Amino acid sequence: MQGILLIVYMLFISGLIAVVGDRVGYRIGKKRLTWFNLRPRHTAVLVAVITGVSISALTLGTLLLLNRSLSEALFSYTNQIAQAEQELRALNREKALLAAENAALSAERDRLKVDLDQFRNQQSAAQTRLSEVRDQLAVALQERQEVEAKLAAVNEQLAKVQPSLDQANAELNKVKAEVESARQLIATLEEQKQALQLDRDQLERSLDVAQAALQNLEEQKAQLEREIEQFNQLAISLRRGELAILAGEVLATGVVNAPEGTDLDSIRWQFEQILAQAEQQALALGSRPAPPMENAVMLRREDADQALDKLKEPGSWAVRVLSLTNRLKGEPVPVLVQIYPNQRIFPKGSVLASGIIQPGLDESQIQQQLLGLLNQANQRSQEEGLLSNPITGTVGEFSQVRFLEVVQQLRQSTTPLNVRLVAEADIYTAGPLRVSFLMEETAGQQSSSTSKRAKLP
Repeated sequence: MQGILLIVYMLFISGLIAVVGDRVGYRIGKKRLTWFNLRPRHTAVLVAVITGVSISALTLGTLLLLNRSLSEALFSYTNQIAQAEQELRALNREKALLAAENAALSAERDRLKVDLDQFRNQQSAAQTRLSEVRDQLAVALQERQEVEAKLAAVNEQLAKVQPSLDQANAELNKVKAEVESARQLIATLEEQKQALQLDRDQLERSLDVAQAALQNLEEQKAQLEREIEQFNQLAISLRRGELAILAGEVLATGVVNAPEGTDLDSIRWQFEQILAQAEQQALALGSRPAPPMENAVMLRREDADQALDKLKEPGSWAVRVLSLTNRLKGEPVPVLVQIYPNQRIFPKGSVLASGIIQPGLDESQIQQQLLGLLNQANQRSQEEGLLSNPITGTVGEFSQVRFLEVVQQLRQSTTPLNVRLVAEADIYTAGPLRVSFLMEETAGQQSSSTSKRAKLP
């Protein structure tokens, strides 16, 4: 009913405004008024437009004023749509959760069905086992009855045998008396036997000593024969050129630095790097791992643990890996790890040996003098503690080409030269010995322009 009254009211107001607008337009047109310098006809049109706009505005305003629902729907339409979408998303999330719970309940139901089937199977198996146990129990009862019957029969037989057993005991006593007489006779014979046994033992001891000596000689003979065979095999291998690694040969040398606070993993990594160098050197010399082993270098675990315990002590350590025995090509090589404190022996620029070489010498004489300087440096380095090669007794190597270059420079000199063997860098216990030849003119003839330096690795 309220809507009908609203419509009637709106029609009445619209008609009233239309009549007023028409009358105003008519009067304005009749009076030929002008607004904003417009012609009378245009002014009448403007009045009609304003009247129509007023009708629409008044109609809309009245609707919004009288109908609160329409006003809210018009101005909050977007917000209501957004709220409805949020509610829809919330409902969708609830729907997804319900679907997940439904799936979980379905999975639980399936699992319970599986458990129920397993329980039924176990119940059926238990019933079957119970039947079997009952059958076994019946068999055991039957066997027990049979054993009781046999026991009764045995008791009857024992009662029958008892008289014979008494007679046997009487005979046994008689036999015991005879045995006692025999024991006395045996005791007499035993004394005689012991006297003979003493003589026999003495003879056996003498025989054992002789046999032990003979066996010792046999073992020594077998050992000598094995050693001769090993030497023959080694000689054959040497003639064939199959010996790959000599006993005491250095396979790797390195330095493990363990300052205060160094962790065990870092020390272990440095030690394993040195073992890896030894492995590469052994493979390069022809050694091969023995299956199922993976490495050609064999180091006992006890030796490795002892080495790590030593390297854990703070300081710098020179580590050297040596071969324990002669090894042929294709054989793995057992190794020994030697550890020394890595101390600085010679600072950079130290003079290890020196000598004056006169001009006019031939090449062989110059080589002999230079080799003498190298031997002096080698001997001094070993005396100071530089690690030397156990086989060659040397502490380093030098380039033959560089050595010949120095020889040629000395041959071309026309004045006496003071040749010094100088440390190229700081030299530590681990080595190697890196030196260079420094050649200068002697006192009275020295000049900076004639100073020459030759490096030897």
